[in-house]
Amino acid sequence: MKHFFALFSVASILLVSVPSSGAEKTSYPAPRFPSYVKPPKSIDDVMPFARAAVRQTGGRTPLGLVEKGTVLIVVEPDAEEIVLQAIKKAYEERGVKVQMVPQHELAGVKKEEAQKAKEATRGYTSEHGYMEAERWINSRFSDPEVPKKWLKERRPDLYKALFAKESQVSTQLKATAEKITRKGLSEGLIKYLDKHPEVNAVFFQRGGRTATSRTMGEHSKKFFGNFIFDNRWELMNKAATFPGDVWRLAEERIIEPLAWVDRVHVIDPEGTNFTFDVEEKQAQAWAKGGYQQGHLYMFPHQATGRFPYSTVDYPAFTKDYNPRFLLKVNGVFAGTTNHTGSFPRIEVRLKDGYVAEVKGGGIYGEVWREFLKYPKMNEVTYPFHDQPGYWWIYEAGLGTNPKFFKRPDEAMEGTNSSERNNAGVIHWGFGLRLHHGPDKPLESKEWMDFAAQNGLPNDHWWHIHNVLPTYRVRIRGTKNSWLTLIDKGELTAFKSPEIRALASRYGDPKELLADDWSPHLPGINAPGRYEDYAKDPWKTQVMVMKKIEAANYEYFYPAVNTKK
Repeated sequence: MKHFFALFSVASILLVSVPSSGAEKTSYPAPRFPSYVKPPKSIDDVMPFARAAVRQTGGRTPLGLVEKGTVLIVVEPDAEEIVLQAIKKAYEERGVKVQMVPQHELAGVKKEEAQKAKEATRGYTSEHGYMEAERWINSRFSDPEVPKKWLKERRPDLYKALFAKESQVSTQLKATAEKITRKGLSEGLIKYLDKHPEVNAVFFQRGGRTATSRTMGEHSKKFFGNFIFDNRWELMNKAATFPGDVWRLAEERIIEPLAWVDRVHVIDPEGTNFTFDVEEKQAQAWAKGGYQQGHLYMFPHQATGRFPYSTVDYPAFTKDYNPRFLLKVNGVFAGTTNHTGSFPRIEVRLKDGYVAEVKGGGIYGEVWREFLKYPKMNEVTYPFHDQPGYWWIYEAGLGTNPKFFKRPDEAMEGTNSSERNNAGVIHWGFGLRLHHGPDKPLESKEWMDFAAQNGLPNDHWWHIHNVLPTYRVRIRGTKNSWLTLIDKGELTAFKSPEIRALASRYGDPKELLADDWSPHLPGINAPGRYEDYAKDPWKTQVMVMKKIEAANYEYFYPAVNTKK
């Protein structure tokens, strides 16, 4: 308690009362995109960033946590070779040995086949954000053909929208694509690690760290994080050079109040507005399980049903299991982007923590509404739960590094994963997931068997991104005292004197802690009408991408002369 009040005094300047209305009539940070990310001409251009990356101890790719021994990096088919070689050279300068193994080698296929399979099964851009539903069906059901058949019989139009492209892909390419998925690579990775006991750290995949570690079986303790530094956009920016101690301290300050929270209220300018209450024991469990570098769990469901990450010995898990409990969340989640791309504005209304209604969202919303009525999905009770149903709010992943940004190149590949890494962005995920069984930090066989036997999904997936949220928590035992953890998309922890003092060791805190990226939302923080943007977000995103590529985006940071 003494530790908390030290924090409380530092953060007291952020103490506010929650407004009675949902939307705030206030200004939001103007759009931004870093102007300094340039294509490398040689490996020498990459090396300063690579050297910083292999010393980075924060985030989802903490290469700096490995101080000696041998590192295994599993490489994706489209990784940039010049970037990979720079990472390898930088590690070796530190005396760390590096083994880089392409995914296709673990899968036992040729590189050309792997690349062709990836392109054939991902033949869409982020204009088609509804394709997140296709990924859910194909990866979260033990037999995807069952929900496909159900959807085709009910809504052939929606089935065609999701799977018309897939029907044109050969059986051989589908099989190859399956081999280079996280699940498909599991066997090859385990065999490789069995043959190479000298490997003491593994970096693998771009997201889903807990799920990725489970695919390594008994080698899971060697999993140190994802590997995102395989292209210039991810590596050659200031996220890799952001001081790890500042990063971790900010994350600690964000999760420290959680044990003393009894109510949460979240809003955003696109229409998100919900609240939930937390009992004292639930708040303590939430605080215990809320830590994951670069991706804090800002909702208790995600922090439970698992062995928490250790804040002292990260990425190791703690020894005590955090049992699952379910909370009554009430209100609306709204947005226009997810992990795949964009879609017309959607509203998901929750009643007592469960999805009660989905409005709008274009095809994404249409498919979601259909699967709200999927057989057994609302009636059965999953293992380790005391209430029935699948459609619970589950995930609230918070980005914590102010230097990450939305990569413009991803959108043409039907991916929008980089957006979620920026500090202050929260991605909400719907549908139940239990990361571990209560015995050890591995996949629960009971959970997976139950889902397979009932023809139900075994994991969450449906996402909504809030890029400018305001997240407030009420302190237990006070009359009406609230801490603002996120203020219009900005982490208030970066304003604390303690963190600014630490940041001053590395330069000007104002510059170091500033966001290098802010979203472009017409009618909210950019010219235009939000109503027009909400109908077709892709139109705005394409405009921004083209301006960035042409080097004439008016919101570059630092500012550049765009009138050349």
